[in-house]
Amino acid sequence: MKNLKTIREKYNITQIKLSTEIEVSQEAISAYESGKALPSVETLIKLAKYFNTSTDYLLGLTDNSLKISNISKNEHDELLSIYSRLDKESKEDVLKYAKIREMM
Repeated sequence: MKNLKTIREKYNITQIKLSTEIEVSQEAISAYESGKALPSVETLIKLAKYFNTSTDYLLGLTDNSLKISNISKNEHDELLSIYSRLDKESKEDVLKYAKIREMM
């Protein structure tokens, strides 16, 4: 669970609060974060729903914490199309802006 600790800390949530919210022990959360254990599929889904992210992000298969279903396919395709036509400097500006907005 490569990104669980990262996202939990991003939202300032303690292991105890998270464990209460998804109905597992604090020790289980600690074990997931340290890589000593993996959650059940049911618990993994609860974690993804709790943080409104993808299971892929929690498992470290992607660095993108945005849940793909948060945007429509048309929005996704339009954004990619526009971004692909930008010059290098503009792409960097877009990424900086997106990162700033994500932290808000």
